Amino acid sequence: MKYSARIVEKATEELNARRSRAELDASVRRAEIFRRFPEAKAIDEKISAASREFLRIMTIREKNERKRQLDALERENLELQRLLREFLENCGYAADCLEPRYFCSKCRDTGTRGGRTCECFETLLKQTAYRELCESSPLDLCSFDDFDLNYYSADDGNNGSKSSRAIMESIYHYCRMYADDFSMDSPNLLMYGGTGLGKTHLSLSIAGEVIDKGFAVIYDSCPNLTAKLDKEKFQRAEGDTEDTLMDCDLLIIDDLGAEFRNQFTVSALYNIINTRLLRRKPTIISTNLDIAGIQDIYQERIASRIIGDYELLRFVGRDIRQLKKSPDAR
Repeated sequence: MKYSARIVEKATEELNARRSRAELDASVRRAEIFRRFPEAKAIDEKISAASREFLRIMTIREKNERKRQLDALERENLELQRLLREFLENCGYAADCLEPRYFCSKCRDTGTRGGRTCECFETLLKQTAYRELCESSPLDLCSFDDFDLNYYSADDGNNGSKSSRAIMESIYHYCRMYADDFSMDSPNLLMYGGTGLGKTHLSLSIAGEVIDKGFAVIYDSCPNLTAKLDKEKFQRAEGDTEDTLMDCDLLIIDDLGAEFRNQFTVSALYNIINTRLLRRKPTIISTNLDIAGIQDIYQERIASRIIGDYELLRFVGRDIRQLKKSPDAR
């Protein structure tokens, strides 16, 4: 996956900050331990002196003598390191407590190892791209715990049909189970129904839970996503939105149908939906359109994939936003 210069710069800044924090913390620990235990400091100073001695020995021209002194220095250095570790452990510290505790022990927070990009930096690039794409999304505003089923009527069922509350209670538990059990085998979801019925609330709740499990989640409105794709395509704006949308573990597209539609945006939506289906990457779409509306607005190839390959969750009831403004209407 390719990343824009801005993403690489941000990820590099975070990587450098990780390394600086680890080294600063180690410096503070060393100062504190040496203050409390001068014996440890004395051993450490002998180890440092051995490094200087190494440089002197390397200037010896006679090969055998140079090797003899290097071997002796190595034995002395190993013994000093053993003594220091033993001393620290006897004082209740970890043997390696004087060393920086890097976020990634493989590359020591440099981002490279063996001349290749370390996996930790690849992960950081992805996380940075996801955060930037989601930075305007209200991911922390909704949770399952504050989803109130009392806004749905328990009395509007008739002729044996379920009430709005019963239907929404079933959808609520399904969404909660979806979040609890999320994996790359989870199904795609289409949440559809009128305005203010809780689609955004439950999709945000799923997003929060899945993010907490360590999955990479992109959540944004369809108008925002298609606008970003349009700018990157036609105005040459910097970004890698399309690749990021294809690559994330869970993509949540809110408010399908509210975007400005033209040949490009419809084609872009099809490409995203179809590619994620082929890659078996879960997608959640919410929309105020009904099934007939989706079929009317979008090409058959988009409508058929959404209707045929997504679990359909039909939200019912009265506009909760309006009910909150008029509590007596509940």
